Amino acid sequence: MRFVAVTLICALLLAAPLTHVAVSCTSFVMDTPEGPIFGANLDLFIPGDGLLMVNRRGIEKQGYQTGTTGESALWTSKYGSVTFNLAGNQFVWAGMNEAGLTISSMELRSGEYPKRDERPSLFKGNWGQYVLDTCGSVEEVIATDALTRLEDQGPTDHYLVADAEGNTVAIEYLDGEFVYFVDEDLPVRAMTNIRYERALYAYEEGGMRWWWSNPGASSERFAACQQRAESFDAGRDTSAVDYAFGTLLYYVAAPHTRWSIVNDIAAREFWFRSDQNPVEKHVSLDDFDFSCDAPKLMLDVNAQLEGDVADDFVPYDPAVNLDVFWTFCDRYGLEVSEKDARDLTRFFDAFECAR
Repeated sequence: MRFVAVTLICALLLAAPLTHVAVSCTSFVMDTPEGPIFGANLDLFIPGDGLLMVNRRGIEKQGYQTGTTGESALWTSKYGSVTFNLAGNQFVWAGMNEAGLTISSMELRSGEYPKRDERPSLFKGNWGQYVLDTCGSVEEVIATDALTRLEDQGPTDHYLVADAEGNTVAIEYLDGEFVYFVDEDLPVRAMTNIRYERALYAYEEGGMRWWWSNPGASSERFAACQQRAESFDAGRDTSAVDYAFGTLLYYVAAPHTRWSIVNDIAAREFWFRSDQNPVEKHVSLDDFDFSCDAPKLMLDVNAQLEGDVADDFVPYDPAVNLDVFWTFCDRYGLEVSEKDARDLTRFFDAFECAR
């Protein structure tokens, strides 16, 4: 009965309208002499409350949806990670794992997820966590399409993923197919809220604008990311992190930008700020114990802190996580019972160390 309740509440999440929630997000990758830098903005029409989560390796996990065989996805996390979660535990917007793999998601209303087949399915937020749990390279991310699929009844997301070598992939779901762009097919390592090929065409045509389908000036933000990446000069712009923040805050930000993050992939460090606390904060993945028996940790993304905040993470509190989930559902326009909300969050909270 518990699994039935979880499935019902997840169906509600999948069917929820997004028109009043997300309109523009941006992600990009730029090269520096020390390694790749990954930047991303989260833009929402609702307040951006959420949690940073420390996700441990060696944890057995399960998807709550199934494929046509009736089997759900099962995996054990290979890598630890730190993620930004809008709706609480396992609902990932962006994050980086120990291998340096970094991911960010953006809404793409013109996409379409695959139809049900024998592959077990994952909700889009859970798919981001699955990728960080199991993949250390772009090639491994691409290979996940043979193992799982996304299933969602709302607008699709698309993803920008980079690894420690600077390899980058843009992933979309178009007409029910998994589509990806790498190497020469990815001359601009950026994504906004229109299809990658459409944004690239507009850029290559000298900034042509898609007036009829250009959410939040997507083609302009795409072009700005590339122009800024090409203009970076390590001799003049002494801080690549500051330069990336400059791109996010002054070239592609929206009035409703809630979170901005910059990941120094080579150093396994990330910086972040929010509209509720615009002071930049930073964390190194080296500061955390990702072993499965280590404490599970979290941090309010809007906490009034500054500087190195690794020591400010606190033990995971299911009640706080439930409140984050509940608040998100309320702002999202979802009518969720207290029992269903508890069943769903407890489903994810029950993951334990692999035997």
